[in-house]
Amino acid sequence: MLYDSYSGAIFSIIFGIIKRNSESEELLHTVFLKVWNNIDSFDQNKGTLFTWMAQIARNAALDLKRLKSFENVGNTESFTLHEHDSYSTLTTQDIDLKKITDKIPEKYKVILDKIYLEGYTHQELADEMNIPLGTVKSRLREGVNLLRQSLKNERHLLYMFINF
Repeated sequence: MLYDSYSGAIFSIIFGIIKRNSESEELLHTVFLKVWNNIDSFDQNKGTLFTWMAQIARNAALDLKRLKSFENVGNTESFTLHEHDSYSTLTTQDIDLKKITDKIPEKYKVILDKIYLEGYTHQELADEMNIPLGTVKSRLREGVNLLRQSLKNERHLLYMFINF
């Protein structure tokens, strides 16, 4: 009865995050198992059954999305650059990421690490650091821009060194 009543709405939440039908269907079943196994933790004083189930579905979908994103990053072996053909021979092993990130101010580096490596949402990070959400987003954008510029400079130096 629970599945019949809520599966359509819960599937919509999951599919909205995952964007793939087969993985969304599989995760839907996992979510209902979590709901069934953890029904004792539901507190009607904190919200409705649907909002509790929707939060479980959202968290599971975000976890899966982050996991897939992390796995895809590991599959990237080299850069595909269009500026010059010789750049395409540079791999991630040729670039010293520690050296690049050391050039970025700490206030940006913390934001980048927490969001991209630890999986924080923007709001979770704002709450943890006790700073406004807009500040988190601004620092993230600026940190990505600084990282992008440092990476571009590093690739250019490597290209010049390789072709010297």
